[in-house]
Amino acid sequence: MTTTIQRIDPIDLAIYANRVDSITREMTNTMLRTARSTTMAARDFSCSITSGDHDLLSAPGGIPVHVYGSSLVAQSMAEMHPDFKEGDAFLHNDPYMGNTHAADHTLLVPVFFKGEHVFTAIAKAHQIDIGNSQPTTYMPAARDVYEEGALIFPCVKVQENFTDVADIIGMARRRIRAFDTWYGDFLAALGAVRLAEKRLKEFCESFESIEHVREFIREWLDYSERMAAAGIAKLPAGQRVITTTMDTFPGLPESGLPLKATIDVRPDEGRVLVDLRENPDCTPTGLNLTEATAKNSAVTAVLMALNTDRRAQSLLVPNNSGSHRRIEVLLRENCVVGIPQHPASCSTATRTITDRVTGMLLAGIATMSDGTSGAAEPCLGCGPQEGVVSGKDARRQDEDYILQIFAGTSGGPATAETDGWLAFANIMGAGIPRLDSTEIVEQRYPLVVWQHATVRADSEGAGKFRGAPGSSCAYGPRFSGAESHYYMEGVVNRPLGVCGGGPALGPEAWHISVNGSAQQVHEAVAATQIAPGEAVAALTSGGGGYGTPFDRDPALVLEDVVDEYISIERARETYGVEIIGDIDRWETLQVDEEATAVRRSSKPDGDLDGGRQADILPVWWAANEAPVLV
Repeated sequence: MTTTIQRIDPIDLAIYANRVDSITREMTNTMLRTARSTTMAARDFSCSITSGDHDLLSAPGGIPVHVYGSSLVAQSMAEMHPDFKEGDAFLHNDPYMGNTHAADHTLLVPVFFKGEHVFTAIAKAHQIDIGNSQPTTYMPAARDVYEEGALIFPCVKVQENFTDVADIIGMARRRIRAFDTWYGDFLAALGAVRLAEKRLKEFCESFESIEHVREFIREWLDYSERMAAAGIAKLPAGQRVITTTMDTFPGLPESGLPLKATIDVRPDEGRVLVDLRENPDCTPTGLNLTEATAKNSAVTAVLMALNTDRRAQSLLVPNNSGSHRRIEVLLRENCVVGIPQHPASCSTATRTITDRVTGMLLAGIATMSDGTSGAAEPCLGCGPQEGVVSGKDARRQDEDYILQIFAGTSGGPATAETDGWLAFANIMGAGIPRLDSTEIVEQRYPLVVWQHATVRADSEGAGKFRGAPGSSCAYGPRFSGAESHYYMEGVVNRPLGVCGGGPALGPEAWHISVNGSAQQVHEAVAATQIAPGEAVAALTSGGGGYGTPFDRDPALVLEDVVDEYISIERARETYGVEIIGDIDRWETLQVDEEATAVRRSSKPDGDLDGGRQADILPVWWAANEAPVLV
């Protein structure tokens, strides 16, 4: 007898979808509260749930570059272990098999109900160390995966019958620096996916049958596809070729790396096609993208554009495999923005080139939409503010330590209707990662954070909607030397504005000696040695501006001056706003409306490039006087 499954009521559909999202959020809270590393405290991890058919179903609060490829890692589990069963758990970080890059360790647990595979719970977490040949999680200068040195787990079984596979844990113990920290994060992720397994079983029990569960999945994905199609239908039709150039790195041409995308918007079909095949072959660097991150770059840009388009304000396109059906991404093998071939290194595949590709697509959509959608180019670089710091801790018998610090952030790009987000960090993180607690970092590690996420004035991309400014920060060791690994991008080819908006300042790195003298670090890939009393300082990138600065609301310009985001001089010269009053008494500042009208009646003569912070030495550093360390 055939059972007829009735369509799910729209209200029930929304309730079911939110129930699944609540399970994913509970996974996230579990990891946040139980993990050990600074990267987990900074929220550099994501949780998601896929269906039994490996479709992404739920990823609320997930970092875009992590979760859009959830389907690929779930498929890898099925391909590598076709006989997977209840009680299994798998560890996956293979960049050639659907994972983002080797530093993102992914735990997968297949969820069974009444003997059938219905869901897969996934927790992906960026690690502070993965056994690389150098003490850093990012190796952009690695010529291949062998020089990178990462310990790669091609979706290996780490639990069977709910019991650990000791051999795999033993491999990690021998190869991963600060193993205890890694193991704490591993247990947190394992706890999250096992908790999701329990909650998803309870979810299934509320349905009449497994077929009803599967009907919910089908209808939710179909609804999401319809929402994406409706959003795309409001975009202007057309095809555009977009290009950008990434700064040079070791192993790249001196002129930098040219990148290209063709975007084809087809409103009548409700589809967007992004062609990334006309890019260079894989490079002898760690910059190559993986299949997951290459697709992520395009999907991220299109979904961001749909959810910020003025003409589609009533639409909110869900992030799942249903909406992704309407975004076709064309890739080719052995391409720097495509599908890598072993042994090409993909060490930094979640940053740098992904930032560039997503940024140029958003900027291209902005110009195609005549200023109603898209965004300016985003902040660039992974400088000292996010450096991987290592050394020995004299307080603990010279025990080795390693952490990724998050002492500063970079400014987000402006959109068609909003200013950039101040604590944006990077486009592929979508503003989700958090800053460190200075107090916790200084208690746990032998470091001093001299300056933490201070706004870098006049670094924003000017516009009707301005990009967010960057920030400045500085830190160094207390007792014995340390080194900070980081890389710079966007120094030469800075984040650009769109539709008349200006570019943002690029990032800078500085080494400050004990006597207070400062020397700029010009290497694209750096491992700065820091002695006690010295510091490494970062001036981070801002985001590009959107629209003409002279069209910005003068009241918002005044607010930016009061908040010390921009100077009075920049308000006058770049935004055409005359501000009067005592700069040392912010409550006296006001817009001279008559003078502003006169100034704005003529062609702008200010420099859209932004000012340069004149004094990079933080206020805590007295001239020719070493800081006192206790």
